[in-house]
Amino acid sequence: MNEQTLMTLITGPAGGLVLCVTILVYLAKNLVPMLKEYLSEQNKTLKCLVEALNKTVDEHAKDRITFESAISTLSQRLEKVEEDVQVIKEKM
Repeated sequence: MNEQTLMTLITGPAGGLVLCVTILVYLAKNLVPMLKEYLSEQNKTLKCLVEALNKTVDEHAKDRITFESAISTLSQRLEKVEEDVQVIKEKM
């Protein structure tokens, strides 16, 4: 094989193919593990966010029950005040 043929192989399609395969092997060995680690960390973060959201929803439900109880109590107290006001009006 002479020098001209060797240069044609290196700079031609065969050289491009070798370069592409080399790049793909490099990516498979280095980038894929980093990507797996990144996605694993993202999964952990999302899990924490979902747990926080579930906790917030549960606390909201408890707050709603307390709020409804307070409104009911206020309603009963208001009815008593209205009765007292009616009695006072009748006495006038």
